[in-house]
Amino acid sequence: MDNDLVTVGIIRGIRGLRGQLRVESLSDFPERFSKGQFVQLDDLPRIIGNVFNDKKGLIVELAGIESREAAEKYIGCALKIDSQESEDLNSENTYFHHEIIGMVVLDQNNAELGAVTEIIETGANDVYVVSNSMDKDILIPAIGSVVGEVCVRDKTMRITLPEGLNTRS
Repeated sequence: MDNDLVTVGIIRGIRGLRGQLRVESLSDFPERFSKGQFVQLDDLPRIIGNVFNDKKGLIVELAGIESREAAEKYIGCALKIDSQESEDLNSENTYFHHEIIGMVVLDQNNAELGAVTEIIETGANDVYVVSNSMDKDILIPAIGSVVGEVCVRDKTMRITLPEGLNTRS
C-alpha cells in the first residue's frame, strides 16, 4: 500500500496545546492542504480539520489529534496521499520528485550519463544530481533548454548537456 502513497508533507513540530502540527509542505499545490482533505499519517487516514499559516509556516489540524501529547509522537512523520490524487493536480511538464528520482539520464548522443539520485531545490529551478558508479556527479538544471523528453513510464530523461556542465570530461 505504501508504494501507492506520495509524501506531501513532513511534520516538523507542534504548536500550542491542542495538537496543531507544524508541517513542511513538499507540494507545489497550496490546495493540497485544505479543510476536509484526507491524508495518511502512520498508515491511518486522517481528515484535515483546519489549515493556516503562521509566521513560522504551515499549521495543520488533523482529526483525532487533539492534544500536545498526542501530536508529539508524530514529529518527523510523513503526511501522504494516494498517488492517484497527486496525478489530479499534475500538469504537463511538471513532475513529482518521486517520479524523477531514479530516472536514467541520456545525453543528446543517447549515451547514458547515470541516474538522478537527488534533487536540489534552488530559488529559480531545481537541479538534478546525476550519478553513476564510476564518475563524478553531474548537476543538471531542470530547465526547458536542457531537459528534453521525460518519460515517467520508462523512467528515462533525455537532455541536451550544455558545454561546461559535463564535469566528467
